[in-house]
Amino acid sequence: MDYQGQQLSERMYQSITIIFGFFSWIAGFWYSDFSITFYGWFCGLVLSLLLCIPNWPMFRTKPVKWLSEIPVRTKEGVKRKSLKNK
Repeated sequence: MDYQGQQLSERMYQSITIIFGFFSWIAGFWYSDFSITFYGWFCGLVLSLLLCIPNWPMFRTKPVKWLSEIPVRTKEGVKRKSLKNK
């Protein structure tokens, strides 16, 4: 997931959760039942988690380009600096 994909995922998560929470609160208030509010919000939470947690292709449109390894000069010659040996 790239940085713009993270931003999209976060916005989707917040929007879905808030929209479901708002409408479930109105339905719960209308019917005077808190369980409607809770279950409506919970369904929105589950939906947003299913849409936002997996690494879907829409979150990987602009991959991050990482820097190559830095060569290290030693007495024997040029070696690649290994990050795995730390």
